Amino acid sequence: MTSSTLAYAARLFLAATLALTVARLLGLTNVYWAAMPVWVVIQPHREDMALRAVLRVVGTLVGAAIGIAALRWLPVPGIALTVALTAAVGVGIAYRIGTHWAYGFTLMAITVGVVVMPALGMGAEAIPLALDRVACTLLGVISVTAVNWLFTPARRAPMPPRPNPHFIQQLWLRMAAVAALTGAATLIDAHFTHPAATAAALSVIVFSSVLGSMPNPRPAVRFLVPGVALGVLAAIAYRGLTHLSGGDQTEFLILAFAFIAGGALLRAHPRTTLLGIDINMCFLLAGEVGAPGHSLQVTAAGAAAMFTGSVVIAALMFYLSRLHPPAATA
Repeated sequence: MTSSTLAYAARLFLAATLALTVARLLGLTNVYWAAMPVWVVIQPHREDMALRAVLRVVGTLVGAAIGIAALRWLPVPGIALTVALTAAVGVGIAYRIGTHWAYGFTLMAITVGVVVMPALGMGAEAIPLALDRVACTLLGVISVTAVNWLFTPARRAPMPPRPNPHFIQQLWLRMAAVAALTGAATLIDAHFTHPAATAAALSVIVFSSVLGSMPNPRPAVRFLVPGVALGVLAAIAYRGLTHLSGGDQTEFLILAFAFIAGGALLRAHPRTTLLGIDINMCFLLAGEVGAPGHSLQVTAAGAAAMFTGSVVIAALMFYLSRLHPPAATA
C-alpha cells in the first residue's frame, strides 16, 4: 500500500471520527449518520467535492421536507405513494442527468425513505428524527470537506461529458421498479413494526435509489453483496463486543474507531474503493454506531434483512441494466 493511499485513508478516518465525536458531544441521537457523508462526498477533485457537499445537504433537506409532510398529512397508503413517487422521480431525473449534478436527486430519493421508514416501523417522531439526521449530515459534510480540502487538487481539465444512457425503456423500467419496490417496502414497514422490517425497507430504498441512478450500475453491483455482507458482519461483531464489555457509549464509540480505520483503508485503496463504501455504510447503519442500539439478536435480524435487501436489489438492477445496456458516452 503506497504512502499516498495511507495518507488518504488517514484523512478519511480523521473526517469520520471527527464527525462522530462532534455528533456525540452535541447529544445527537443518530450519531452514526454523521459519518455517512464522509465515504461518498470525498472526490478526486476539489470542485466535484464541493458540488457533492452542497447537493448532499440540499437533497437531504428536500427529501426530509417531503417525508415530514407526508407523515403529517397523509394516511399510510398516501405515504407509501409519496415515497414511491419521490424515489422514482429522483432516480429518473438522476439517471437522465448522468453527471455529478445528479447526486442531489439521488439523495432526495433516499432521504424521504430515511425519514418515513423509522417513523412508520418503529414509531419514531418524524420531525426530531429528520432534524437530527439533517444536523448529522451537515456535520459529516463539513468534516470531510474541511479535512480534505487542502489535499484535494483542483480540476485541470473540463468535467467529463454527460453520459448518454437514454434508452427510454431503461429509464421507465428503472423508475417503475424503484416505485414498486419503495412503495411496497413502505407498506410492509408500516405493517411489521420490528427493527428488522425497517432495516429491510431502508435497504430497499437506499440500494435501489443509488443503483437506479447510475448510468451503468453493473460495476457497483459486483461489490454490493460482498460489501453489505462484510459490513453487517462487522456491525454484528461490534455490537457483540459492546454487549460483552458493558462500557459506556463513549467507550463504544472508541471501539468503533478500530472498525472505521479498516474501512478507511478499504475505501482509500483504488482496488477496493467501491467495496469500502458499502462496508462502511452498512457497518455504521446496521451497528448504529454511537447510539445505544438494540440487542444483539435484533441487530443480527436487521443485518440479515439488510443483506437480503441488497441481494434482491443487486439482482434486479443487474437484470434491468442488461435489458438495455447504456449507450456509449456522448
